Amino acid sequence: MKNLFAVLMSVCLLALVNVASATDSSMIRYQSMESDQTFEQLPLSTDIEMHVNSVVSRVSVKQTFQNNSSEWLEGVYQFPLPEDAAVDTLKMYIGQRIIEGEIQEKERAERTYQQAKNKGQRASIVHQSRANLFTTKLANIAPGESITIEIEFQSMVSMDSTMFSLRMPLGITPRYQPSRDALRNDEAHHVASYKNATEAKSKASINNTVLSSEVTGFNTGSQPNRPVTVKVFLNPGFDLSLLESPYHEVYTQQHGDSYEIELENPTQANRDFILNWQPQLGQDPKIALFSESKEDYNYHVLMMLPPTHTLVGEQAQPREMIFVIDSSGSMSGESMQQAKAGLLFALEQLGSDDTFNIIDFDHEATKLFPNAVANTSETIQLAEYFVKQLDADGGTEIAKAVDMALDKPEAERLRQIVFLTDGSIGNEAQVFELIENKLGNNRLFTVGIGSAPNSYFMNRAANFGRGTYTYIGNINEVQGQLETLFKKLRYPALTNLRLAGGEQQTIDMQPSVLRDLYLGEPLFAAYRTSKNSAISMKVTGQSDVYQWSKNIPVVVNGKDKGIAKLWARQKIAAINADFGLGYDEKRQQILDTALEFHLMSDYTSLVAVDKTPARIREALKQKRLKNPLPKGWKNPHGYPRGGTVANLAMVIGFISLLLAMTYQLTVNRRRKVRASTKH
Repeated sequence: MKNLFAVLMSVCLLALVNVASATDSSMIRYQSMESDQTFEQLPLSTDIEMHVNSVVSRVSVKQTFQNNSSEWLEGVYQFPLPEDAAVDTLKMYIGQRIIEGEIQEKERAERTYQQAKNKGQRASIVHQSRANLFTTKLANIAPGESITIEIEFQSMVSMDSTMFSLRMPLGITPRYQPSRDALRNDEAHHVASYKNATEAKSKASINNTVLSSEVTGFNTGSQPNRPVTVKVFLNPGFDLSLLESPYHEVYTQQHGDSYEIELENPTQANRDFILNWQPQLGQDPKIALFSESKEDYNYHVLMMLPPTHTLVGEQAQPREMIFVIDSSGSMSGESMQQAKAGLLFALEQLGSDDTFNIIDFDHEATKLFPNAVANTSETIQLAEYFVKQLDADGGTEIAKAVDMALDKPEAERLRQIVFLTDGSIGNEAQVFELIENKLGNNRLFTVGIGSAPNSYFMNRAANFGRGTYTYIGNINEVQGQLETLFKKLRYPALTNLRLAGGEQQTIDMQPSVLRDLYLGEPLFAAYRTSKNSAISMKVTGQSDVYQWSKNIPVVVNGKDKGIAKLWARQKIAAINADFGLGYDEKRQQILDTALEFHLMSDYTSLVAVDKTPARIREALKQKRLKNPLPKGWKNPHGYPRGGTVANLAMVIGFISLLLAMTYQLTVNRRRKVRASTKH
């Protein structure tokens, strides 16, 4: 009986582990790809080449899929790009042949791809899941064949003070996706208080938040091999005092005024590539107007660094600081250490007249204090203890934390909200709309944590919150990065910024409303002017000290390539950010802009088809390629309460039943033994 009991317990515990694992996955709404045992993980390599002229970057990404199986395959894989990437080119390389892709409305492109796949033609399609997240499908790859897909895009270099930075995302942090019911309930709760909300808007917002299981999947076993090479051709426009890649070993060659930088060895696609450069002291960086003349318009991108020290008053006004920290499962490992170190350092930076509070969120959001409290030794001690006890588990229900943080839309004192998170969510649109509607006179700042944060969410949330985005790549950068951030938080440099001299309808500026500027930050704005008129314009703003303005040069025949596409990308982003538009109106405006400028968007895809059939009668099998986990990321070890636990409850019930049966058998046997003894 003891042996039977041991066997039953072993079987039950094994079943519990297996089902609990599956149940955990459903609760957090990640879907493990470990069950796909059809083939081994096939090689996918990536070669990136970047050409940077001043602040404009043209990038080529070549991804080679090798079918080393004995089957005809359709490959499916996801990859990240910068959130401002204006993707306009797709090429498919088959041997010596190159097939050019074309932009089509998304449903039409999918039909084109499926028809080619069914006919046995080699075909590829690239579609956008988010502004920084893309999926490629590649059909009819023959056994032993390699096919290369190349995409190209235009983007802008970022800048902070005198530091220029180029970021190429390589890793994907798995996205937490709330259930559809949770999205609808949250949407109904938040939208009910908005004056002009409509059912159509809510439906569009909910639909826009849902990600496929391809994006929310993660790997629990051995990590797939995803080698990446990177080469950068940099023409900064000035001599450099610093040129570095903080997270990768690189080899650099200088050719006159230009630089060639490449990885010393191929890396794995699990940590974003960053390149920083800085001009020599005494030199003015090239802060300029970039323009392109195309058809009836001149397109412009303005990048300008305002003065700093002359704009700042001597007295910093007291603030109410709200720190929001993400302790969900996706923050496990190095990310949680960075976030806790960052928050502890932030508490040290509080001014004597500041008040503060902390909100911790995973599947729920919790305030440390009912309301913001004064900065005293007692409250800081409580806060430090609270932070040190935090552990990463549960889902990433960030909307609840945003709603709680913005509980004072019109605060009496300067109210600044700092989010420390990896942004690994799938319901970005819901959160953006919440910030847009509840911000008031608050300012929201995001701090990206981890080796591959969701920079699309972090940047856009900061833009909606009229704040800034700071990226922390490892724990050694926490103090330096946050020191810079808190200088900005204490001294806003310019407010009420606007472009003067042209009507909004005439210049079509993107974004239409400029956010506040902080110390050392550049101003970015994209606009267009008619070729038939030269408009004299300037930027104006208000500081604590005086009114500030800067004239903009007049350009009527710009020759900087790609600027029109950058303007169009900003235009699409602005349409997406307009929550006053209904779904149909928003879709049509984005579709018209994307098709006119040959860009990928939420409603357009790039598709390429080889007209010659390659597969005749053979069966075609789909292979979904896994992405490696971001460097330092650990699988979530805790999951949100209140999720789907039916399978787990069933197993627990099954175990209880077996234990009861075992107990009953034992009792019956003892009774028989006693009975035989009596006789």
